[in-house]
Amino acid sequence: MMGDWVEVGQVVKLQIHRRHLRDLDGGEYRLDPLAEVSTLRITADGPIGFDGASWIVDCHHRYHPQASSHRRARALSIGFTSHYEDIWKRFTPIPLGAGGENLIVSSDEVISEGELDGGIRIGTPQASILVSGAKVAEPCVAFTRLVTGRSEASAHELADDREHLRNGIRGFVMPLDGIDLFDVVPGSPVAIRAA
Repeated sequence: MMGDWVEVGQVVKLQIHRRHLRDLDGGEYRLDPLAEVSTLRITADGPIGFDGASWIVDCHHRYHPQASSHRRARALSIGFTSHYEDIWKRFTPIPLGAGGENLIVSSDEVISEGELDGGIRIGTPQASILVSGAKVAEPCVAFTRLVTGRSEASAHELADDREHLRNGIRGFVMPLDGIDLFDVVPGSPVAIRAA
């Protein structure tokens, strides 16, 4: 039996990827493809962001020009402020949202993958979207170099740091199967339900 919904916080930042944050060859991790948006439109094909002037298709959207690498299980990503606080204490100060998550949610506690097994509700109980199937976002070597400030470190040298980031600190990705259309704005409440 599923537990009750528990609000963990509110959306504090929304963003989209205009293009991938690193080259397909696994090169340098770049933040310039990220664009903060005032509205994130979630559809079954992926997210689209409104920046105040126009709608921008996220590179994880099925119809983005880079959609040849479209993976349904990674259509949407979410992160938490508490996870950034963990990074800032353990590693180095990086900008909020540098992990590329579409939604950053305020939270006092680190959220584990298991805590998301019951799903995530974005919005109020009267007007919300339910997403499920969240999995830990794999921390690539390039992102780990950014986080640790060790731009020349090898994958082997970063193994322990990547393992720490795999605990959900890097954020979570999820599919959008069965989603119709829903607009998220800053301040939208986010709740989780324990399985």
